[in-house]
Amino acid sequence: MEEVGALLQSGPQLIKRILRALSAREIHRVSRVCRTWQKYAALVLKERRRVLTMTATKQNQDNSHEAIVDNPETKRSLRDLDMDCGLAIIFLAISHPSSYPPAFVATLSSSVHIDGGMDSRAMRSYFSPSSALIGAVCSSGIIGTSVDGSCHEQQEPAVDCLSSFLMPKSLPEGAQMSHFSLSLTQARQLVKSEVNREAFAQAFNWPVDQAIKCIILVAAEFVSSQVDRKLLSAIRVLQDGEVALAGGIADQVFSSACVKPAYVGLVFGGENVRAASLVIGQDDRTKESVKTRLMELKTKVEAWGECRQKFGFMFACCGRGRALFDADDIETGVFKELMPDIPLNGMFSLGEFGWEFPLPLAQSAKKSKRSNDDVLSYTTTFAIVGFM
Repeated sequence: MEEVGALLQSGPQLIKRILRALSAREIHRVSRVCRTWQKYAALVLKERRRVLTMTATKQNQDNSHEAIVDNPETKRSLRDLDMDCGLAIIFLAISHPSSYPPAFVATLSSSVHIDGGMDSRAMRSYFSPSSALIGAVCSSGIIGTSVDGSCHEQQEPAVDCLSSFLMPKSLPEGAQMSHFSLSLTQARQLVKSEVNREAFAQAFNWPVDQAIKCIILVAAEFVSSQVDRKLLSAIRVLQDGEVALAGGIADQVFSSACVKPAYVGLVFGGENVRAASLVIGQDDRTKESVKTRLMELKTKVEAWGECRQKFGFMFACCGRGRALFDADDIETGVFKELMPDIPLNGMFSLGEFGWEFPLPLAQSAKKSKRSNDDVLSYTTTFAIVGFM
């Protein structure tokens, strides 16, 4: 009887040890055994709170029906994820955009094929049923961080490829994130009248009384620059400029929650979230100049102290990169040299969004004089998010 009692007492630890050896997908399956396993499955998944990065390249470019992630290595990585993915934000580079049907970028809710002939429901079956996808189609190229930590610019790629951040459902304590998708009609209604905090909170799926630390905003090319400017101006007014922001304009954006979105994006906040953003301007045309500016970003990030995790977004004008530096991976290379432990994903854009945050102390008192045109060109914008 003593042995039975000891076994029963150690039961929870045994269950946890078993579950910790399983992928998130497998944990969801075995959690159906009973309520006890369901309870400990939830606890184990809650331990896995890291944001993951993923890159993939299409294997057979001649097969228009084959998707980018339709290769054994990528499928295995998705099946074996150790965390419960709540959201995938995807930057997708298409080498021949015209070869894809309009439905591809208009919806992910129909029979759209983005991985091995499976529609969006099958794509999300790699995760849990409530997981979501948002992203952008970028014919100019993408920026991605591989599993080994190396960061690369895939500008005007010869083959289809993607980069992605996989966000866990359960973030560290004191950290919150939401994602949003806006149709063109919704965006126009949002900016056509006086700035309304409640309306923006609802559009961004964010509590009206909670401070926002960072916004990532991606627009489709068909949206007029006037709407872009009004939306960014409203965000600046509502946040009094006290928010990190970066983003850009893509060929198209897509979402599992909206048929034809004009905008998709992310919002981060919470007492244990830190954020900073930076704009590398039109005059920064040398590697040395880029390094000087990115040192400013590094200084801002280092001021946070120790973080559980940091990750970043980069949006570079399609006229920069190889066309400007006559070489690949210059800006990403400098970034990884200065901040090697921060994964970076993003895209080459048709226009950039962003501003400096926080401002240097010398400029803080003059922030009202800062340019109010946040639709940029020939720039590179960065946003870094940290979980304390």
